[in-house]
Amino acid sequence: MRFRFPWLTLLLAILIVATYCLQVYADHSTPKHPYDPVLLAVGMKGEAVFAGQWWRLFTAIFVHIDFHHLLSNLCFLLLFGSIAESVFQRAGYTALWVLTGIAGSMSQLVALSPQYYGFGASGVAFGLVGALWAAYFLQRVPSSTFKRRWTIVLLLGFFIILGFLPDWLSASSFNTAHLGGLLAGMILGLVIPVSTTPAPVRRLCVIVAISAVVFLGGAKLARAKHEPPLLHSAQASASSPAESPSVPKPPR
Repeated sequence: MRFRFPWLTLLLAILIVATYCLQVYADHSTPKHPYDPVLLAVGMKGEAVFAGQWWRLFTAIFVHIDFHHLLSNLCFLLLFGSIAESVFQRAGYTALWVLTGIAGSMSQLVALSPQYYGFGASGVAFGLVGALWAAYFLQRVPSSTFKRRWTIVLLLGFFIILGFLPDWLSASSFNTAHLGGLLAGMILGLVIPVSTTPAPVRRLCVIVAISAVVFLGGAKLARAKHEPPLLHSAQASASSPAESPSVPKPPR
């Protein structure tokens, strides 16, 4: 496999860092407080999404709760993003980045209460690992030897376990954004065009269209699940003149 300069990965990482700098600048407390205006404006909140702000499913990828959260995601994004940018065609890599990020937000939309916030690029990070694992597991990426291919598959599997282990040890549960991004990445890793095999543009368009239908179905299920709480919160807001801001849900 020929390594390419990962300019697209670096560009996306710069956007994430720039967004975090904007968060810190917009928040005048020290240390940075979860109530920063940028996170509240673009983070994934169920009530806002169901009210029509569907773009939050994508913009939530770029905001992070603190510097540790940002740094941990950046390490995964730069490492596996650089590899994935060489493995997959750049158009497919861009679609992989966007779709796994939205899949992570969709998972939080289903799992979290509509009053909580979901945010962070961890869904993308796990999606990239999952896509690489699927591509190497099914030999979509050329490898010099059988031993080398399975070494890569096992190492990627180790990183997946390592990513889930802290959540499991602390709360005996999995972060839904991690799980949603990983599963979406594994599926997309089976069909996204790889750099060594030219594929027509219509194939990528079909993949994006099918993903959009799946996301729409997930949104319908999430709305149906949270319909009673949404009605209750609407009645409460109508009866009270003002509400205190909802507390963003920190990552587990």
